[in-house]
Amino acid sequence: MAADRNRGQSLFVVALAAPVATMLAACHTSSGSSGAATLTPSAPPVTITQADLPGRWGVASYRKEEDLERTTAEAKRACSNPYKIDPGPNGGAMMYLADQSTPSELFLKTDSQGRVFIGPTGPSPVLQDRMIQSFENGILVTDWLDPNTRERYGTMVFARCDKA
Repeated sequence: MAADRNRGQSLFVVALAAPVATMLAACHTSSGSSGAATLTPSAPPVTITQADLPGRWGVASYRKEEDLERTTAEAKRACSNPYKIDPGPNGGAMMYLADQSTPSELFLKTDSQGRVFIGPTGPSPVLQDRMIQSFENGILVTDWLDPNTRERYGTMVFARCDKA
């Protein structure tokens, strides 16, 4: 009887594993096809430090890569109503996570592939993280890792309003 129960449990696990594997593959495919969480070998490394984050930033977002230039100009104009990033008590930066009404202390993190993320303490990548696509001349471009969040908010462009 115990053998029948174990065989039944094994069949249940196998039956459950196929749909779960399919869902995971779909998640991987969707994040890979959007280009949001992939790093091409020719992409230059992102150079940013925790000290670069605090300050006043204009923020805008886009969904189509061809809108980056227009959105960057829009982010610069948003400095009239800046998004303020304060230093955190533990060396991080106080920023809002998606759908949160209070800021959390977030940190720069790097994964084994050299990609740089902004997110809560712990390993990267996790769904709450934003991957930094670029940081150059006071313009920070980030993508949310969570596909649902990325769909709602788009690719975020931060334009530094004040000089450090």
